[in-house]
Amino acid sequence: MLYFVSHCEKILHSVPCPALIYSKKQEHEMGYIELTRENAEDYVRSRIDYFAPEDRVSLYEFGENEEEDGDGYVNFVYRLWNQDGKSLIVKQAKDVLKKISYENTPMKQDRNLTEACVMEIKGAIVPEYVPEIYDVDKQNHIYICEDCSNLRIMRFEMMKGMQFPNFPEQIGEFLAKTNFYTSEIYMDAVEHRRLQTAFMNPSMRLVFEIGLFLREESAFDGRREPPEGTDPARIVMNENPWKDENFRTQMLRLRQLHMKKAECLVHGDLHTSNILIDREHMKIIDQEYTYMGLASCDTGYLMGSLLYEYIRWFYMPDHTPEYGKRMRDAVLSYMRGMIETYFRVYSECWDRDAKPMYRSHIQYRDCLLKDFMHEVCGAAGAQVISRIGSFVPLPDFDTLPNRKDQTDACRIAMWTAKYLILNWESCDDIDTFMDMVVKSVKTSRETIAIAHDKDSL
Repeated sequence: MLYFVSHCEKILHSVPCPALIYSKKQEHEMGYIELTRENAEDYVRSRIDYFAPEDRVSLYEFGENEEEDGDGYVNFVYRLWNQDGKSLIVKQAKDVLKKISYENTPMKQDRNLTEACVMEIKGAIVPEYVPEIYDVDKQNHIYICEDCSNLRIMRFEMMKGMQFPNFPEQIGEFLAKTNFYTSEIYMDAVEHRRLQTAFMNPSMRLVFEIGLFLREESAFDGRREPPEGTDPARIVMNENPWKDENFRTQMLRLRQLHMKKAECLVHGDLHTSNILIDREHMKIIDQEYTYMGLASCDTGYLMGSLLYEYIRWFYMPDHTPEYGKRMRDAVLSYMRGMIETYFRVYSECWDRDAKPMYRSHIQYRDCLLKDFMHEVCGAAGAQVISRIGSFVPLPDFDTLPNRKDQTDACRIAMWTAKYLILNWESCDDIDTFMDMVVKSVKTSRETIAIAHDKDSL
């Protein structure tokens, strides 16, 4: 990790905080460039010598195929390739959002530059899991990076019934190493404070500080209002948890942890649509929400995303019950394996690279990991409450063929999330977490089945 230390220090000292972003070439003197389909190729050629002058370059704009594209809703992203298949990605953040319209959005253009910088930092730690950055254009909020289109978006692949046996080991290693090596357990205390200052990212983290933990507030004006045609049953189920004062108290406690802890450099929005994968490889994308935060937040957020997939496979009539069970077992193995790998890799990093003041204090390390597991449980619940409760699209459930099944899946997810939130402090290990998830889903399904039986009488 010595390379990471020098590389991180180079980035931190290359420009004044909090900008933290440097350009690898002199900025254009012509002023701001708005990237479009028509000028993207010329722009790339002006920045880097990636394509030969005689190459025939083709272009694809992300968002054209909404089911398969992981970006293209907020940012302007293009894939360029030549006749030999050599390709790259160019991404620009503009002062308007591409396909989402909210007034008074807190999202800023420099989110793109923050993402490029964190990709370089994390790429120095785990290069196998982060796309390589080729160029950063600070003035125009653009970066150019490695194209990972040979991989597929994990969410949509799992929805189709694909399994990824290497995923728990890969994601556990990614999370453990990036958390550990950007924490004060490893970093020089002064450099860690500089990292905290550089990655405050207040406008982007506000989305989660409000959206994850509060009911009446919203980071986006009007986002809490259900769109026309929303199932009335879903509106009612989303209101119910917030009538419980203990539930609100636990959400506020989790919010305080989220706001106050700045332990390491986190992704901030790690779900299965931001993971590119095949059976051998994995890349993490869309890191524009990154900030210094809770070590547990990414793992918990991803756990919530996996919970949708676990519930989905109770409601897939085109597949046999045996196939559905295999998919559910696979999702549970991802949850368990991710945590087991995280604990193992984090402990190995600690034993090898923790500062002397920490290294021999294993009891302290174990206390941190126990707290980590508590917070993962709470964060997983908050993710589900926020996603279903804000009525944003949820492909895992929205594509179920039966409307009643969609509603039932949402209800099960909400009840399970509430249970996780109310009991987050009792979740000491992965066995407890798995037991909480499986039993809560089972109980919820049984309750719904009884209700449906009564309705049919």
